[in-house]
Amino acid sequence: MANTQTKAYIALAIICVTWGTTFLATRVGIQSIPPILFAAVRQLLAATFFFSVFFIRKGNLPKWSELRMQVLAGLLMITFGNGVVAWGVKHVSSGLATIICSMMPIWVILINLIGNSGEKLNWKIGIGTLMGFTGLALIFSDNLADFQNREYLFGIIVIVFASISWTLGTMIAKRNYSEEVSPFLASGIQTLSGGLMLFVFSPFVDDYTYLKFDQNGLWALAYLVILGSIISYTCYSYALSKLPTSIVAMYAYINPIIAVIMGWLILNEKLNNIIGISAVIILAGLYLVNQGFKAQKTDQAALAVE
Repeated sequence: MANTQTKAYIALAIICVTWGTTFLATRVGIQSIPPILFAAVRQLLAATFFFSVFFIRKGNLPKWSELRMQVLAGLLMITFGNGVVAWGVKHVSSGLATIICSMMPIWVILINLIGNSGEKLNWKIGIGTLMGFTGLALIFSDNLADFQNREYLFGIIVIVFASISWTLGTMIAKRNYSEEVSPFLASGIQTLSGGLMLFVFSPFVDDYTYLKFDQNGLWALAYLVILGSIISYTCYSYALSKLPTSIVAMYAYINPIIAVIMGWLILNEKLNNIIGISAVIILAGLYLVNQGFKAQKTDQAALAVE
């Protein structure tokens, strides 16, 4: 059990790093490839890999009743989550898009409370989540002024919608996890269903007049397929199957820190004392959330003994 937990946290750490770089890669890619098409190609290439590994390992296909919820999760996470965000970053700054997407842990907690889930809110989880969001607000304080610019409004609404959709898809995948469905198969179904639907939407949304598969676009696509989808999505499915949803959702607080560091290294963006203080607040929030879930487990174990 301890070894499994360690692997799950390692998988979560990989997500925190790799998905922290995807906004940068996406912004590069959509300069030459329309965003919905870009997201569709990325996900279908990843799906090809997932299914190839699954069949090479001679995996057995479970019943449709065990797969259909993975299709729904894929539509919510890939089509209306990942794909919509790829479109949204054309209209909203990457910093603002990141802070909106980082609201995922808050959506998880609210949906759990509304749905009377087993993952309950205690003061440590609540304060830790708010601390994480406060740290993000400090990091992107300059970008918060964008809320006053009307041309960003639609992009903001779209990305909020995408964040909620990704959250719902994540929770559906978590609640319908089955030992009969391997992480590779689950990832393949989700990326395939989501990618195919993006292809359906692309002609109605994308502007093909500037489409060109140039070197930058192809490198960005390769990076997102290999690291952003194949490696990270496998880690995400594994972590989700072994850890509480709210713990896995906390990757959204680490991603922006990675994004800021990458921006500093590659684009010479600012890295100052406010960002350092924000990082400390975010990590303290993560610690509180983790302690909150440990306290829950202790209380549940005590009740079981009684």
